[in-house]
Amino acid sequence: MLEALQEHIDAITERDIDRFAATLAQNDVRFVGGDGRIIEGSENVVAAHRDWFMNDNWTFEPEILWTREEATAGWALTRVRYSEGGNARQFLLLFLFINEGANWRLVYDQNTPIS
Repeated sequence: MLEALQEHIDAITERDIDRFAATLAQNDVRFVGGDGRIIEGSENVVAAHRDWFMNDNWTFEPEILWTREEATAGWALTRVRYSEGGNARQFLLLFLFINEGANWRLVYDQNTPIS
């Protein structure tokens, strides 16, 4: 699961939408934004990230705080330092991965603002 987590993080920091899409589960994906908005389905999650990735005015600096892996699921908590257009903030991201066959895929991402 740690390799899948790193691949997902790298896809975000490198703004690679195809690589990002490949890290998502095929079904039942959910992202919860810092504003409480829920995005459901991998196509909708990818669409929501596409425009953001095209903007080069932001930085995304994650720090992995905790991970746990079981046979069919893995969790990771990260603290992210995010800057966009001179405005900086921090938030926590909780990622939930499931084992789909031989691959770990992201099914849930929750953003919690902390500053």
